Amino acid sequence: MKILYLPNEFSQQRQKEKRRWIYPVRLAMEAQHYRNTGHTVFWDDPTVSADKIIVEPENINFLNLPYPDRIFTNAFAKKYQGNGNFKYHPGTYIQVANGCWHGKCVFCVEQGRKQQVREPWHVHQELSEIKRLGFREVFDDSGTFPIGSWLDEFLRTPHPGLTFGCNMRMVDIDYARMKRYGFRMMLFGIESANQGTLDRINKVVRIEDIKWIEKAHQSGIDCHGAVMFGYPWECDGEALRTLKLVQSLLRCGILKTAQASFYKVSGQDSRSDHHRFVRKIYNVCWSPQFWFHKIKDTKTIDDLKYLWRQIKEGMRHDYRN
Repeated sequence: MKILYLPNEFSQQRQKEKRRWIYPVRLAMEAQHYRNTGHTVFWDDPTVSADKIIVEPENINFLNLPYPDRIFTNAFAKKYQGNGNFKYHPGTYIQVANGCWHGKCVFCVEQGRKQQVREPWHVHQELSEIKRLGFREVFDDSGTFPIGSWLDEFLRTPHPGLTFGCNMRMVDIDYARMKRYGFRMMLFGIESANQGTLDRINKVVRIEDIKWIEKAHQSGIDCHGAVMFGYPWECDGEALRTLKLVQSLLRCGILKTAQASFYKVSGQDSRSDHHRFVRKIYNVCWSPQFWFHKIKDTKTIDDLKYLWRQIKEGMRHDYRN
């Protein structure tokens, strides 16, 4: 069969609120599966006449998938290097697991999905190939990076000479050990500063679990925070509490970066008037304390380039509104 893959700006995204070119690692893994099983596969060539056109993952059994051929799938393309998850370029994405080991948050596409996790040796085999190709940094796009005995085994394998980023829940783990291994950045889902909201979305964390983000920060990890607005049961004051929390964490340098998305769950009407809080996060750019920490963290040419990319990205937002 002739199969044509046509990735787009949404192919690797869980939340499809805005277009973003992220290397579609899951799509690329499935493309390699078809290549390995004898199909003729084309990648990102709209001139091809094919029997089947694929633009998003088909959810082939994750543990049966090989890691992708990053030359065939053009992982070095400039469009895949433009997102903020990489400080060191070129960078690429991997996917260690399908799903999240918590998997119970009501807003998440991972809800109810049992996490499937690749063997550490297989992941390291892929990382060795990534290093050989010349990539400098990788970001794992699993719903949540595995912890426990899997993480311990992963960290006991010789370091592949790459810098890492991943998604992480607010939990007590050995962040210092991960930092020594090469983990640079972690994305934490904070979601809300209101305990009642955290309970209703089944996050199964306490507000005080912010301390684990502080622990990661103290270990030298660059922490990125993600929050949401638009919860239908929250009033303006509760949304403002979340806004003030994330701005405070940014000003004091515990969070290096942050993002806000909008709560959307089928059958529930979001607070559309809370869209205004999403962009207000970026008002923190007017804080001298925020810039003090940014400048303090800028020590190398890579740091300077990364800061400049953040400034350019930030200039696209209307901070004053």
